[in-house]
Amino acid sequence: MRVIWPIIGFLVPILVAGAAAGGMAANGSDEAYDERSIRFAFDRDFAPFTYEEDGSLRGFELDLLRLLGEEVGFRLIPEPMVWTEAKLSFQRGEVDVIGGLVKTEERLEEYSFTDHPHGTFDILTFVRDDGDIRSADMLRGRRAAVQNGSISFDLLKDRNGIEVIAYDSEGEALQALVRGDADAFVGGGSTTRFRLRLDNVSGIRALATPWEMHSIYFGVRDPELLRSIDVAMEELLEDGRYDQLYRSWFVQELSESEVSALAEASRKASLSAYAPYSRYPVGAAVLTSSGRIYTGCNVENALYGLTTSALKVAIYKAVSEGDPDIRAVANHLPDGRATAPTGEERQILFEFGRGILVVLGEDGNYSTKMVSEIFPYPFEMRD
Repeated sequence: MRVIWPIIGFLVPILVAGAAAGGMAANGSDEAYDERSIRFAFDRDFAPFTYEEDGSLRGFELDLLRLLGEEVGFRLIPEPMVWTEAKLSFQRGEVDVIGGLVKTEERLEEYSFTDHPHGTFDILTFVRDDGDIRSADMLRGRRAAVQNGSISFDLLKDRNGIEVIAYDSEGEALQALVRGDADAFVGGGSTTRFRLRLDNVSGIRALATPWEMHSIYFGVRDPELLRSIDVAMEELLEDGRYDQLYRSWFVQELSESEVSALAEASRKASLSAYAPYSRYPVGAAVLTSSGRIYTGCNVENALYGLTTSALKVAIYKAVSEGDPDIRAVANHLPDGRATAPTGEERQILFEFGRGILVVLGEDGNYSTKMVSEIFPYPFEMRD
């Protein structure tokens, strides 16, 4: 690990260097990483986590590590690479941190992962709207594009009947599908959807069921640096700075017309409510990335446990129509307010993404919150 220390006088650098070798500052406090430069290796085509655009390095992981650096006391030196080279550089000890890591049994033996994940990497199958592939089972005898050396590559390489075409980056593999050089692309859901929006590509959709569902972590070589980053990440999660950064990169904000459309659709849906016991009709609306709005109303039953909420109905309608990429939701109460989902509904929403927007307030004074902001401690089963 390369360390840059300020030269002040003659004895100071010697004392500080000796303290750094033991992982602590000279005064015994946890300040060993002041003024340190951290070399960060990453995939140069892994948008929105890390990527190059018009000669500039951009990405959520870069911004997050800079925030963490402000807390811990290090300066970030970005090292963009092809993914296979980034892994080799980290393994050889040429860089200090690597991004975009998914946990596997093999990697757990090679990498020290941060405690907290900072993103998700659900591996999905993307196909063209005009194609006939409706499930992953239909890939037999077809060409599937993947990124070389990725989790997606490992998943497909030994599957009989699937012709795997490997590319250096996810972006290149996705373009193979767009051009028609492949029948499907298998890769990260969040990264692929970002690319489709960035490049204004239409006619591509994801199959509903993921191959696997993962979280993304940083790999860190030095144990003391790893511990410091973990502590700093806790602070970002607690004070809301992580959610603010996540929203700026991953969430497609709603226009005024989209908010109005959701509110009106949920109001109309409440008119169909079956609520003979509570006399409390509720409507809900769900907006997906396809631009469609799905509605639902509460359906009560004499056996209370069989009663279904309006938002559940709307969510399940979207999923059952093969349109599970949910952007935003609205609940309409009898008094005209758009209210927050129940705890159970928040858990259901979180399953489809922490960045789903919830419309709150009333006509003329609406606001939006990510589901993670109103449900900070969900139950997750990703690695």
